Amino acid sequence: MSAELLRHVNGLVADFAAEYGEVDLVGRRVECDPDEYDALLDTFDTFGVIGGAGIRVRGDDRVLLVRYADADGWVDPGDGRRPGESYRECAVRGVRETTGIEAAIDDLAQIHLLYMDDWTGREPLPNPYVSFEGPVQHGDCRAGDGVAELRWASAVPDDLLYEELTELPLGNG
Repeated sequence: MSAELLRHVNGLVADFAAEYGEVDLVGRRVECDPDEYDALLDTFDTFGVIGGAGIRVRGDDRVLLVRYADADGWVDPGDGRRPGESYRECAVRGVRETTGIEAAIDDLAQIHLLYMDDWTGREPLPNPYVSFEGPVQHGDCRAGDGVAELRWASAVPDDLLYEELTELPLGNG
């Protein structure tokens, strides 16, 4: 793993901590195959880009959740970063492309450090995902490419993609 990648991830966390005062940092290992690991590392080495971002979109005491076609549960909408794109820009674009709506960012929910771990024995590769919070600005909900379903949830569904979403400020479903 490159020292530059570690500096990027440490800088990301430090920058958000300086801006928001406190960061809810969540780390977990994610099993991946060696090709996926190599692709992440190559993308960072080539373009300086890793990770992604999304927004926990609020509206009328509900939160917008998506179920991606290749996923086993509900999650907040977002996408992977593109070259030259900030985490905020990624989050806004990701929500627009996956849901059809424009959302504002008014807070930081969590930073997830997904440690990509393949079976080769290499050191796990940090792949940050920044989860913001914010309200709907405008637009009509529609499922974008790769999205199986959209749902405005007023209660936390049982089948979430990751357990930290149980902390959403909703009732239990």
